[in-house]
Amino acid sequence: MSKFKSFGVFSVAMLLFIAVVVYTFREVNVLQLISEVSIANLLEVIFLGLIFRSTFGVIMWVGFCLQYNLKMRLSEIIFLPMMMHLFTYIIPFKGGILFQVFYSKHKYGLDLSKGFSLGVMIFLITVVLAAVLGLILLYTLPVYSPELEAGLWFMGLSVIGLMFLLKFIPTTQVKNEGVLSKLRGFLINVRIQLVGQLRNPKLSIALLVTTIISTLVQTLWFWEIGEMLGTTSEFAPILLIVLVLRVILLFRFVPGNLGLQEIMIAAVFAAAGFEIEEGLLVGLVNRLIAVFWTAALGLPALYSNLKYFDSFSIRGLINKVAQPNT
Repeated sequence: MSKFKSFGVFSVAMLLFIAVVVYTFREVNVLQLISEVSIANLLEVIFLGLIFRSTFGVIMWVGFCLQYNLKMRLSEIIFLPMMMHLFTYIIPFKGGILFQVFYSKHKYGLDLSKGFSLGVMIFLITVVLAAVLGLILLYTLPVYSPELEAGLWFMGLSVIGLMFLLKFIPTTQVKNEGVLSKLRGFLINVRIQLVGQLRNPKLSIALLVTTIISTLVQTLWFWEIGEMLGTTSEFAPILLIVLVLRVILLFRFVPGNLGLQEIMIAAVFAAAGFEIEEGLLVGLVNRLIAVFWTAALGLPALYSNLKYFDSFSIRGLINKVAQPNT
């Protein structure tokens, strides 16, 4: 993407985000809202945000260790998710996983298909957990939402469809240097790696357990944000909301999903019976905390790791990550 187009896309995202902020606070007394927030509650939700981001590092640490016997440093449990989140603002579509694949290749020599397939495996477990547990909660809680019901059923059926499509990916390589041949070879390697991961029960169980822990931490974080903002609710409805959001927020269309993420959060809150303003407020606090930790930890970590990527600047690193064959 050219610099002009990148600037244009980012500008549109910023305008959308500003519009969301203006709409959210159109009838909210900001000074009164701030005065009602205690320092203790604020620090609690800020550090819960850090713990939640770090759970993604734990998931990746467990996956790489059990499947490829690759042991990342413990510090990377915190810093790698922050760097991945930073790249969602730089490369809108799947910037996080692109950086993770690039990072594991250049720092640990892991094949691109291995890093990518592990990301797919984590995504599949996330979707299955959201569909199964989400439908159980939806049918047991006093929540009537055809939108959430349809979305959860679609998630479950999409996993079945994806597993069915995997069977049609060829298993033999063709010696050809063309672009399509390279893509075909990459998909074959991803399929081989993914099948191996699915046949590793220890890996599947460990990823499921760590994903459940991550989901519960995120639910606690959202619940505490709501409590801080004066929105009271039981834990279970927030868990249902988080299960849906963990899937739909993985799809990004503009840098950092500025504006869109807040709208998605508000829409799911509204579908679960909350006021749309409550969802927008939670989404904005979520954004501010995520940006704070990404700037405080992700950016310095990125600079400290440039030596592993044969790059002397962030701009050079971005160009390398954006290229599929780096």
